[in-house]
Amino acid sequence: MDEQITSQDATLEHATRSDRSWPRAGLYKYLKLGWHWRRLRWAVAAASEAAQGHEANGLPAGSREFQMLFNEVARKVQEYSTESGDPFDTLKARLPALCAIERLAHPAPSVSRNKVGLALGFLLASFLGTLGMGALIGLGSGMAHWIARLFG
Repeated sequence: MDEQITSQDATLEHATRSDRSWPRAGLYKYLKLGWHWRRLRWAVAAASEAAQGHEANGLPAGSREFQMLFNEVARKVQEYSTESGDPFDTLKARLPALCAIERLAHPAPSVSRNKVGLALGFLLASFLGTLGMGALIGLGSGMAHWIARLFG
């Protein structure tokens, strides 16, 4: 009778333990993370394909659709990061499609070109170039005159 009580107590105690004490907990976590990693890669690939379709249809970079795709995938990557313990930057390096979606969602700011400044610079260069060429021609003709008087 005492053996049955001890056996029941041991079973109850084993049932209340956490997953960490289960002998196959490491294998279970490994398989679970592997499955989540595959699902994450599929999600990133699907979002990348959708982004390429939007880009092919002429949607400009930085539009709301690209930002929504990136935010959705980044949330999933962050969830996997907290679950697996891998840093977010490492996962970004392992998922190049995520970086491509991020570039489409948040494009680098472009430098606006000042056309007025460019036009003024061109006019100033042409004016100074004309004066410079006139000065060189004047010096050349003056030197030719001086040489002619020297030998003549």
